Amino acid sequence: MPVAGGVLIRDSEGRVMGAVGVSGDHPEKDEACAVFGIEGACLMADVG
Repeated sequence: MPVAGGVLIRDSEGRVMGAVGVSGDHPEKDEACAVFGIEGACLMADVG
């Protein structure tokens, strides 16, 4: 079951490479932190 704070990582062709999960604050802030880290690694975040 998808939970806020969990974000898929996709490659440049749209394939799922993995995921990042963040927990500890409000779900919107957790998700924003996950997206920031993924995009900081020059990957694509998919929050669904």
